[in-house]
Amino acid sequence: MKKKILIIVTAIAAIIALLLIIGSGTNHGQVRAAKAAAAPIAVEVRPASAATITETVSSVGTISAMKDVMVSSETQGRVTNIYVKAGDRVRTGQILVQVDDELKKIAVEQAEAQLLAAGTNYNKAEKDLERAEKLFKTGDVADVEVEGDRLAARSAEAQYKSAQVALKYAERQFNDTKIKSRISGYVASKKIEVGEIVAPGREIANIVDISNLKVKLSIPEEDIVKIQPKQLCTLRVDAAPGYEFNGVVYSVGEKSESLTGHSYPVEIIVENKNTSILKVGMFARVAIHTKYVADAVTISKESLVSDESNPQVFVVENNVAHLRNVKLGVRSGNVYQVTDGVRKGDLVVSFGQKELKDGAPVQYKNEE
Repeated sequence: MKKKILIIVTAIAAIIALLLIIGSGTNHGQVRAAKAAAAPIAVEVRPASAATITETVSSVGTISAMKDVMVSSETQGRVTNIYVKAGDRVRTGQILVQVDDELKKIAVEQAEAQLLAAGTNYNKAEKDLERAEKLFKTGDVADVEVEGDRLAARSAEAQYKSAQVALKYAERQFNDTKIKSRISGYVASKKIEVGEIVAPGREIANIVDISNLKVKLSIPEEDIVKIQPKQLCTLRVDAAPGYEFNGVVYSVGEKSESLTGHSYPVEIIVENKNTSILKVGMFARVAIHTKYVADAVTISKESLVSDESNPQVFVVENNVAHLRNVKLGVRSGNVYQVTDGVRKGDLVVSFGQKELKDGAPVQYKNEE
């Protein structure tokens, strides 16, 4: 009996000792957890700064020439000379191609001769009429004779005017053998060779004026309301990443051109001062400057701990992080204007905020 009591007492003592050991370990874990909770969290902060911020709407389009003209033949004949090649700069009225003009020149000379003959007959008829009218006044000729001279003069005048028209037509036919550029610009392509026979409507050359270029963009409906004619914009091309070009909004479409009806055409004009960089057909990345705000309080996108529908940031005061609701205004790239919730100079956490809770102690590195 005593043995049993001794065994029971020993077992109870062992259980109590074990519970004390477990309790001691738990207390140590809680202490370690409390110490860990009290340890400041390393973060990076950036002071909210005041700056002029520009809201932009970005899109991609294809560069085209402001003027793009296909020069066509207005005559028929054999090409005898070509005076330009692709890449040449030409001016308005410059001769591009010469078509055989021998027969057209003969036609002009013939029309000139016919005009000379018609003019001579007209002058004679006018003098005959003048003389007949004088004689009629003195009673030396009858009225019927004067009327005949009047009809002859009118007929001679009609023949003279017809000869003038015929000469103009022949001269036009002759001039059309010299195919000219209708605009100043560059020869984008040449469509014919010497010896070919051309006919009216045959394409001769494509001339583009690239002193000003245009880019047609497709802007979604949520952004189209921000865009107005004459707004400034900047343009970049992948072929020249170190260059930026200035432009202006030229037109804003009032009707959607997309099948879904959710995007609208916008055209911008860019002055092409350096024609060696911008080329027709290049893809252009365009940023339209839709709004400017001076002296705006700004933060970076990385500072937000939630999306734009419910924006929040952590602001550090006395080494403690405080979660704040903020109101956002204009956005430019990764920079936001803050209209409420943050003041200029506030230390806003820009890195490490995922580990934070409101009121957490922090140690920070200032990114400024």
